[in-house]
Parts: sequence; structure tokens; C-alpha cells
Amino acid sequence: MSRIVLLAREASTAQQWRGELVAVGGHEVVAVADSSRAARALLERHKPNLVVCELRLADGTALAMIQWLALQPQCPLIVGVAHDEAEPLLYQALRSGADNVCAAGGTRGALAVCVNQTLRGETSFTPQIAQALLDHFEHLHAQLAHTVGDEQSPLQLEPPQRELLMKLAVGYGIDQLAQARQVSSRRLGQQLHAIVRKLQWDLRAGALALSLV
Repeated sequence: MSRIVLLAREASTAQQWRGELVAVGGHEVVAVADSSRAARALLERHKPNLVVCELRLADGTALAMIQWLALQPQCPLIVGVAHDEAEPLLYQALRSGADNVCAAGGTRGALAVCVNQTLRGETSFTPQIAQALLDHFEHLHAQLAHTVGDEQSPLQLEPPQRELLMKLAVGYGIDQLAQARQVSSRRLGQQLHAIVRKLQWDLRAGALALSLV
């Protein structure tokens, strides 16, 4: 059973999330907080294996807390939640260390789907995030071209990864792409997670350097 800590600005939001997660089974909500400051003590005490975090909390955005969590030796899985698909914090949450993001809005059940995807090692995101990722890796490619020449860096997108992001950026859905490629949606979700891990490489490298000091 997954042990989950919920971080939500409003008590009513946390109550709705708890109901959705408990209803699908396999999840136990062990603590709830409304701010990053209150969350840190709870996270250290309860040691959840997954954190669901609204990206705008009572004391500001959750980005610093997500990065703090991502740098912990035994980091839980992190799902960032916003209520608008165009919310720029969704991409920034992935950059800061989140494993997955959810533009839940008012769609009942969307969070439970996202949490289950995350526990399976999958990531999903909006066309806006796919475009932001393409922009990030294009900029990275230009930077690396000056240092490693034409050699392919493991931090750059592989051609199939780039193609996948391009399709998502123009509005194709995961299920639609999976059917066209004759693979499972789960497989594509895992490929997206691998792309996100590349996005976060410098964050994780920094954590490793700190642990070696």
C-alpha cells in the first residue's frame, strides 16, 4: 500500500483528494498540510513513498520544497498538481524534481489516475509542457555543440524522444500515439519519465556531489 502525504492550500481540496485516492484502493493518506513550512516536519516524520503537492500553497509556491525533497537521500515520488493546464509551474515542478504533474482542474478522478501512473514509473503532461521540454533541449543542444562538437551527449534527446515530444506538443494524445506505434500507453509513459530524468540531470548530479563532500 502506498503511503501518501497531501499538500493542499485548501482543506476542501485535500479532502477531495483523500476521497479519490482512498476510493481506488491501495493508497493510505498519512498526513495533510497546507504549507511548505508545515510539510517538512510531516515528511520527515511519516516517510511517505509518494507526495501529492499543490503547486501554490498557503506560503507561496511549492518549487523550493519539491527541490528540497528531490535532494533527499530517500526521496519519495512527487506529483505536482495545478488547476490549469497552462500553469507554468507544472513545467517548473518537473524541472525542480517532480516525477509527474497533474492539471487536475475540476476533473474528478484525474489525480488518482496520475498517482497510479507515477507509481508505475510513468509520466504524462500537457502540450505546453512538451513544448517547454523541446525548447529546453534545443537550448541545451546549442550549448553542448560548443563543447562536445557533433558527439551525441546522453543529456540530449534521442530522435525517438524528440519525435514523441513533437507529437505531444501539437496535441496528439498518449493513447493515440501508442496505438499508432503499436506499443502500450504505459511504455510511452515510461519513455516520458526517462525524458524528465534527463531534464533533472543537473539537479541529481548536484545532489550526488553534495553527498560526496
